[in-house]
Amino acid sequence: MKNRVTTTELVAKEGYKYIIGAFVVLALAVYWGFSSLNLILLALAVSAIVYFFRNPERISDDDDERAILSPTDGVIVSIDDEYEDRFVKDDCVCVAIATSLEDAHFIRAPFASIFKAKNSLHGTFLPIKNEKAKSLNERFAAYFEGEKGHKYAISIIAGSLATKISLYKETDNKIRAGERMSFLKSEFQTILYLPKNVELKKAVGEKVKAGESVIGYFKDAE
Repeated sequence: MKNRVTTTELVAKEGYKYIIGAFVVLALAVYWGFSSLNLILLALAVSAIVYFFRNPERISDDDDERAILSPTDGVIVSIDDEYEDRFVKDDCVCVAIATSLEDAHFIRAPFASIFKAKNSLHGTFLPIKNEKAKSLNERFAAYFEGEKGHKYAISIIAGSLATKISLYKETDNKIRAGERMSFLKSEFQTILYLPKNVELKKAVGEKVKAGESVIGYFKDAE
């Protein structure tokens, strides 16, 4: 059985002002009698803005309580073993996912958990593909404790168009698997720090969808 996380919003609330502004410009262009070509170009621009801020429904591929969902849309760029020294303070399986401008930009919970802590580090806004971005760019880290005792952390590295990184939830709020936690108006990279007792089902280079693609399972059913 698959699990659905629903919403009544067709687009992210962060995009309201941009979408309204774009429609106002299009309406004025029609009123002022712009040429058909210009109107088509403006309509395409409006469509692109709506698409960028789209808020898609997602149904997880598996509602097994041991399943770990992808937190973001994009491509897995690395899988490593790494010590997470800020929150988890233990050896972790580190999965990095790069989200491009063409992907949906929501960040979702990989499994049911409680938001426990956060940390921000101000920095630059270099393009995410720049080698220096990982160490110099603005970033946001959050720590969660799963309902089954599994701990994890997420580090979000902002791209060139980001302005602010924050979560919709407050500390100690419960979050459902696949629930939307944040939205970024940029390309970005997400690093998911998971416990060592996981079995990954995705590999580097594979494309994943937030709240839908199962990237792995916990080996135990505790």
